Amino acid sequence: MSSLNIKRLPYHSAIIPAVVTVVFLLPFINKAFHIDDTLFLASAKQIQSNPVDFYGFSINWYGTELPMAETTKNSPLACYYIALVSAVFGFGEITLHIAFLIPAVAVALGTYYLAAKLCSKPTVAAVAAVLTPAFLVSSTNIMCDTMMLAFWLWATILWMQGIEDNRWSALCAAAVLMALCALTKYFGMALIPLILVYSVVKKRKLEIQVLFLLIPIIILAGYQWLTYELYGRGLLSDAASYATQQNWLKNWLSGGRFFVKGLTVLTFTGGCIITALFYLPLLCSRKNLITITVAVVIAVIFASGFMTKIVKFQKNPQDSTNWIFTVQLILMITSAIIILTIAVIDLYSNRHAESLLLLLWVFGTFIFAGFINWTVNARSLLPMTPAVAILIVRQIDARSKNIQSLWRLVWPLVPAAVITLAVCWADYAWAGTAREAAAVINEKFKTQNKTIWFLGHWGFQYYMEAENHKALDLERPRPVYGDILISPVSNTNVYEISDELVVLDQTLEFMPFRWCATMKRPLGAGFYSDVWGPLPFAFGKAAPEKYRVFTVK
Repeated sequence: MSSLNIKRLPYHSAIIPAVVTVVFLLPFINKAFHIDDTLFLASAKQIQSNPVDFYGFSINWYGTELPMAETTKNSPLACYYIALVSAVFGFGEITLHIAFLIPAVAVALGTYYLAAKLCSKPTVAAVAAVLTPAFLVSSTNIMCDTMMLAFWLWATILWMQGIEDNRWSALCAAAVLMALCALTKYFGMALIPLILVYSVVKKRKLEIQVLFLLIPIIILAGYQWLTYELYGRGLLSDAASYATQQNWLKNWLSGGRFFVKGLTVLTFTGGCIITALFYLPLLCSRKNLITITVAVVIAVIFASGFMTKIVKFQKNPQDSTNWIFTVQLILMITSAIIILTIAVIDLYSNRHAESLLLLLWVFGTFIFAGFINWTVNARSLLPMTPAVAILIVRQIDARSKNIQSLWRLVWPLVPAAVITLAVCWADYAWAGTAREAAAVINEKFKTQNKTIWFLGHWGFQYYMEAENHKALDLERPRPVYGDILISPVSNTNVYEISDELVVLDQTLEFMPFRWCATMKRPLGAGFYSDVWGPLPFAFGKAAPEKYRVFTVK
């Protein structure tokens, strides 16, 4: 492996993945605030009023007012970034999405420079990482995921450079970036043991340089102490406790649930990094192709036997097999098995510290997303995207050293880009329905001099509260006779209200993208949570988003 020296790398090649990132994200800079964006925006507003007490307020996210420190399970650094940008430019969608282009470009550049160390075609690897649903859809939101990955990549690059050149300044900078990574999203803590293992294997002993890893540990311990003093609970341990209590024990104590999660994380991994599927002809010999085929068949057999959710989505109203869903399921599982297989093959063939780093990076993310985190979602799988892209190119290097045609290397990116853009557009259109619904509801009922209450959260809550409408508190309900209550059919934490209390007046419908969805139960799509479906996205005929309008009796 060659020594990594950023100054010697060709900058003109690094521009390509950066430009691709900007070009593919610019069409979505007016995307409505979406999913947990609302929580980050609320925290940013709190930071502007009290920078030290970042979670010192309450929010109705689960049907009743709760302290923000109890509600959110994300660390606050991305909120500070939003607060800083919005203090100068305001809280507009376009402004904040442009601001979040910066961490997205940082990920693209970081993937390029890390790939330059580990494979022969860093530009291909970086573009392959960018053109994935996991990366592009996550980068169209203003949450913490892409920013965390940017810190992760650059911390890894600087640490590898510091280890190889014995540069303490690079090691110190990497250690600080590791702390920032974890303070952006708690999963960033996983980088510390990953780097420790890499360092020990690389040097074949425990050297003094690993003491720099105490820097992020000390910073995170200080954060744990600070949040305990502020909110009566250490938010670092609180987030870890929430993830494991919600999922881990249930998975291991219930064999059926274990297989359900195993198959779900396979489909999510393969779908979120679907690029691997199109590189299959360049990655596998006939022997390996047969192995992958057998593995897919076994996985599908397990799916039909254990994955009750998949069985549900496999049947249409006429009780016949839903082949559109089934084909997508098989293709995503195939893509996932390719990803896991090339990680193992790379370590078996090279037996270097870098190969071990990539394998642990991929499998560690896979295990966390499937068996530790409270839900399987694309955001949890995003961190493995650069590692997978690098592994793809490394495997191509190993099998096809004489490939001269650039087209053979680039053509798999074309179908990957088409699918990824379709998924991005589906998420963009779905987010837009919440903004449109809030505007229509406000225009339709604001002249009636009645209080408008609503159920549901995500971006819909942001836009409804921006119009001064109120989230219904189920523990302290205050609607009176004649008030309006809005209940979205497809949203989070929506509860049924008794017919004795309200009467249904009408149902408003708003059409998202018709042929693809990121969160649609009938299609089995659950990009942000597998509670909605076992696929990260699904192609099929999507139904309109419905908002029921009730009058309080």
